[in-house]
Amino acid sequence: MADAATSFASISNDAPNVLIERRTFTLAERNLVLGKFATRYDLQQRMGKTLRVIRPRRLVLPRTPLTEGTPPDAVAISIENVDVTVEQWGIVVLLTDVALITTQHPALNIAIEKTGLAMAEMFEREIATMLLAGTNVFYGGVATARSGLAATDKITTTLVLKAATNLRSSGAPMFEGGLYGGVLAPQQEGDLLASDTVFQNASNFANVRRLEVGEIGVWMGVRWVRGNYLPQFEG
Repeated sequence: MADAATSFASISNDAPNVLIERRTFTLAERNLVLGKFATRYDLQQRMGKTLRVIRPRRLVLPRTPLTEGTPPDAVAISIENVDVTVEQWGIVVLLTDVALITTQHPALNIAIEKTGLAMAEMFEREIATMLLAGTNVFYGGVATARSGLAATDKITTTLVLKAATNLRSSGAPMFEGGLYGGVLAPQQEGDLLASDTVFQNASNFANVRRLEVGEIGVWMGVRWVRGNYLPQFEG
């Protein structure tokens, strides 16, 4: 009589269904950078839901020189109110006691870590939404709206210089060290590195700051950083 082999299939009912590895996969990293350019304000408790930031306007400049013995006409200080209605955001992970004591991996620690990450991504998304509502926008090519952009309408040195010049002529405050702050998506960075030699030279420097915050380089008076969690439009 031939030998009868005992295979896994014949005794599989006595074996665990799966072996769960203790080490987990690393989640794809998000470069959250927009918040680095924002100014944080705190609304105290019991003060309603509207935060008012005060911005004094420029004084009206005189049009005529002084006349000896005649005091100049007084000018009034004008205050501009910037009102912001605050919103409440939250996310909840519900864990049962059975899930906590029976699963291989620490569910509570995972929930705490992923909740913190989700809130950070939510803030980044809402900052981007506020920026997209701005009306002072420069588009590539001949487009006058996002819906009119074509595949060939890419960011260029000329376009960035135009925007930076507009900021300077308007007296916009600098971000750091006489430079403005800018954020590029990896796709935009790739387009520039492939075709724009001016940007290529700007991105060739390396230092600790670049490694810490995804900094690309200083280009056309703007300190550029890379963010991979920016809004994308499909047309």
